[in-house]
Amino acid sequence: MPAPSRPIPHVGMPVRVVYLGAVEEDRVIAVADDGRALTVGGARYTLRRLNGRFVREDEPYYGVHLSLGSGAPPDA
Repeated sequence: MPAPSRPIPHVGMPVRVVYLGAVEEDRVIAVADDGRALTVGGARYTLRRLNGRFVREDEPYYGVHLSLGSGAPPDA
């Protein structure tokens, strides 16, 4: 069986919160909805079908998003 193409989120996983002009390190504190919703730093992020990113809830698909894993590049 091939390895997953992206990291599977889990509690304690390091992430980067990517804003328009800044990147912040944090960790996942909760996983919900079969891995389609994450809580990081008190904010909820949902997986968007349009672009495959975890974007902060109630923001457009291009808003504040997460980059998963410790070695993940801070994509803007």
